Amino acid sequence: MLGVLLSLAAALGFGGSAVLARVGLQYVSPVTGTLVSLLVGIVITTTLALVLHFDEIWALTAIAFGWFLLVGVLNYPLGRLLNFNSVSKVGVARATPVVGASPLFAAALAVTIGGETMTWTIFVGTLAIVGGIALIVSQK
Repeated sequence: MLGVLLSLAAALGFGGSAVLARVGLQYVSPVTGTLVSLLVGIVITTTLALVLHFDEIWALTAIAFGWFLLVGVLNYPLGRLLNFNSVSKVGVARATPVVGASPLFAAALAVTIGGETMTWTIFVGTLAIVGGIALIVSQK
């Protein structure tokens, strides 16, 4: 039950941040918004990580650190910049569900790169995501 509550809190946080980003992007460019967002996030996340998991961070192997570095580059600066640009251009209600299509890409990469198998439930879920994106994008 705790996991479900934490997931709902995360969803509320992501949804709320998209709305707040839209409001902020009325005053600054997506690049500036991304920079401010990243700087604040770096300070908070680094502080919490070092306080709560200092030993685990220093125990990371070079290869693990490299993978997390790659994730950090792709997800935070690039992903957030593209997200802020989309929110700025089409609004929160259309951009956020499309960004929520990340499971579609995660499933495809998991099967092609990660060696995972495509089950019928993953396939049906992937089709549902594609259908939802088609509905959202087709709206005028």
